[in-house]
Amino acid sequence: MHLFRQPSLDKAEEHFRQGLYYRNRKGQEFDFDMAVEHFKEAIKLNPEIGRYHTELGKAYVAAPLLAVTRGIGDSTSLEKCLQLAVDELNQALNCDPSQIDSYLVLGEAYMYMGERQKAVNAFRMATSMPSPSFVDSIFLKSYAKRRLKNLEQGKQKDSQPAAAQECIEQAISYRDEGNYGLAEKKLMQAFNLAPDWAWLYKAICRLAS
Repeated sequence: MHLFRQPSLDKAEEHFRQGLYYRNRKGQEFDFDMAVEHFKEAIKLNPEIGRYHTELGKAYVAAPLLAVTRGIGDSTSLEKCLQLAVDELNQALNCDPSQIDSYLVLGEAYMYMGERQKAVNAFRMATSMPSPSFVDSIFLKSYAKRRLKNLEQGKQKDSQPAAAQECIEQAISYRDEGNYGLAEKKLMQAFNLAPDWAWLYKAICRLAS
C-alpha cells in the first residue's frame, strides 16, 4: 500500500513547492492565483499535512494587501478571503497543533475581522507553545507578543483615517504604474495611520479592485 501512495505524496510536495514559488511577491514569476491552485492541489493529494493548509491560509490572509500592491482579486473575493483563511488555519492546527506560525496568522486574520478576543487567544497560544527551534522562539514568539501589545492598546492613539485612506489610494496608483515597491511603502504607512486592522481591511475591500 505504501508503494501506491508514495507518488501522490511526492506530487503533493511538488505542488506545495510550486505554490511557495508563485506566492513570492518579490519574484518575477509571482502569480497569486497559481500559488493558491498549487496549494489546493497539494491539499487535495495529501490533506493531512498541516503546513499545506497553513501556507494556503497565509495566501488568503495576504490577498487584500496584495490586491492593493499587486492588483489581484476583486472586492467580492476579498471579502471572503479571511473566512477561507480561518478555515484553512484551523484545519492546519487540527493536523498539527504545534505550528506556532498557524496561530500567528490565525491571530492576524481575526485582527482583520475585528474579532479581538479570538485574535488575543490565538496570539497567546503562539506565545505559550513549545518552540521547535531557537529561531521560532526568538522571532515568532516576539512577533506574537507585539501583536498582543497592539490589541491591548486598542486603537492607534494617533490614528488618521483620512490620511490612511489617502495612502491606500496612492498605493493603488503606484500599483497601476507597476511601481510595486512604492505601493508597499504606502500601504505600510496606511497601517501606521489606520485606527485598527479591521478598519484597514474594510477600506482595502472598498478601494481595491
